[in-house]
Amino acid sequence: MIPPGVALVAVLVWNVSQWRSISSQEEQSRVLRTRIESARSPRKPGDPTAADGSRSSKIKIPAGNEAIDWKNLSARMAEMQESGGVGDMRAMVELQKRLSGMSAEELIAALDAISALGLEPGVRNLMEEMLVEPLIGRDPELALATFADRIQNDEDGVGWQLSAALGAWAKKDPAAAGAWFDRQIAAGLFESKSLDGQSQRRMEFEAALVGVLLTSDGVAAGQRIAALPEDQRREALEQIPFSELTAAGQKAYAELVRGLVPQDERAGSFTHIISELIPEGGYAKVEAFLDGIQASPEERAVSAREAANSQLEKIAGERAVTRDDVEAMREWLNRQAPGTVDRVTGEALADAAQDGGEFSFSDASKLAVEYHRSSGNDDVLVAFLESYAARSNLEEALPLADRIADPKRREKILRKFQ
Repeated sequence: MIPPGVALVAVLVWNVSQWRSISSQEEQSRVLRTRIESARSPRKPGDPTAADGSRSSKIKIPAGNEAIDWKNLSARMAEMQESGGVGDMRAMVELQKRLSGMSAEELIAALDAISALGLEPGVRNLMEEMLVEPLIGRDPELALATFADRIQNDEDGVGWQLSAALGAWAKKDPAAAGAWFDRQIAAGLFESKSLDGQSQRRMEFEAALVGVLLTSDGVAAGQRIAALPEDQRREALEQIPFSELTAAGQKAYAELVRGLVPQDERAGSFTHIISELIPEGGYAKVEAFLDGIQASPEERAVSAREAANSQLEKIAGERAVTRDDVEAMREWLNRQAPGTVDRVTGEALADAAQDGGEFSFSDASKLAVEYHRSSGNDDVLVAFLESYAARSNLEEALPLADRIADPKRREKILRKFQ
């Protein structure tokens, strides 16, 4: 989920789903320039125009305590939405600051003013989305009361932000927030419309509430997860930002996985946990977590495997993986999950090479062959050749199969290549 502050700018500037796909500031600037160019239209008499002749949707942010002209602002937003223009980023940031400084009463008054304008539904929704995040910051209970009807009916607009309101309320008064949520569940607000009977919106709200309870009331957190159908517990837990939990919260989370997630899904839960920890602090962060929860050998094995794969993939996204990187990984693996080092080495090298970045399949192959030779263990090459990367590079992969000493394992790999 996009952080609320980022979400506001994203909503004002461009379509949220498109904004999420942009990963760098450089790419943002390129795309925004393109959109601005495409929004240009021939000048007509009386049209507001920029200096270069393009239509202007410039937003003016009043200074000091001067009232915002909501009618004018909505007109500018409507123009940008219609033309694909993006407006003035600096003005957008100033508007965000202005809205964030408003009281709950001022924000409600602004919503009433917008409602009275009789705007087209899409523009009205856009305007309301600007105000819901600062309202959540000021009074999350009021935000939920004001927009409760949007939870089911506006999933891509105001509705998707409201689980954050429940979480913010729970930090102040977990009992009241939980009671409100349970009343809405009983009233059918979170009933599923999908064939599998699962309400994605309820999963988001449960995650927001349980994420707070994990650090304040582990028993209550467990009761909420236990009340969910067994096949929905893992998903609800995985929507909690694990890396943001305290050490105590992470330990409580792990206990819920152990006690409430179906046994055949627990490995996947631990894989999810590690995928969040690796970007935060690498092997050290993972090791601290595993030690903190007194992980079992099985939990360490699945966690170490995910950590190794994620770390090499992370490196490969920035530069070529080196022998030193692999040595560091193997040394750490040997402490965490002895007996898995060679197989995980093959898997991790293959996964790191599959995206076609700075680390090529050819480079990965050389390292796989080197570790196969030095270890004398076919596990390295077998795991490497069982990968998607190998199937995508058959011409290079096929000769490597001849290096597998065990004829049965070699034949099995060759059959997979056919």
